[in-house]
Amino acid sequence: MKFNSRWPKRPVYWTERDTLYISVPFTWNMPRIKAQLQSKLNPWKKTLIGGPGAYLTLFHYPEYLAGLPVEVRGNYPGVLQRINPLATRATTGCVHFCRFCGIGQGIIEPGGFKEFDDWPDLPVYVDNNVLAASESQFDMIMARLERHGWGDFEQGLDARLLTEYHAERFARVKKLVIRLALDTMVYKMAWEEAYENLRRAGIGKQRIRSYALIGFDSSPDEAWARCQYIEKLGVDALPMWYHRLNAMDFNKVTKEQEELGWNDYERRRIMQWYYHHKEAVKR
Repeated sequence: MKFNSRWPKRPVYWTERDTLYISVPFTWNMPRIKAQLQSKLNPWKKTLIGGPGAYLTLFHYPEYLAGLPVEVRGNYPGVLQRINPLATRATTGCVHFCRFCGIGQGIIEPGGFKEFDDWPDLPVYVDNNVLAASESQFDMIMARLERHGWGDFEQGLDARLLTEYHAERFARVKKLVIRLALDTMVYKMAWEEAYENLRRAGIGKQRIRSYALIGFDSSPDEAWARCQYIEKLGVDALPMWYHRLNAMDFNKVTKEQEELGWNDYERRRIMQWYYHHKEAVKR
């Protein structure tokens, strides 16, 4: 089941009058953006920059853009739809504090967990923890998705919070993609319970995916075992390589990851298996 909900892997640029706007998804995008802003060929009188990559970079390196004609600004109206015209969100923040994530730590979305009174009525939700929403907020989200007849929770669903009630509401949307996450086997029981709730509600395995954070605090063997466990239940495993919150290099294996047994060969081997080889087999 595939929907047109693709995301750009690079910064998104647009202009309004004499102002350049840049939305930065990843910290490793920032060196190139800095070089562009330093260029004498930069014609823009004013540059506004935002996005997770910008916020994380400036949190860890406050002077990174010092002296450049740039202003950091968040919550620009409609920016999410410029990046993905199908995307929306009904909440911001998260109720958990995870060491590998900049959301709960308040770096990317400060102010704690918040619900919106209204939001663009679109089918791809990118809330960082939509299941932390109140029942009334969740019901409004699902009512909108029922009208669309399909939807996707791109950021993944918190298995620790997924109840039978949530699963029953999900089941009413016949073409809804469900994305869980099993980032450590510590949450195996919660993940299994969430999975069983979904299946009991009548949601088919082909509609369920599961992210699996790798390279954070576990070895290659553990990462393979976790992904294979997910797959044995008929769910597509989606390994996600861990980057430090201040990473300026894409897919670099750090010293800490080397101590866990990782190297670039092991990183590429598991990622290529799940994102290239398996896709080729399916075709």
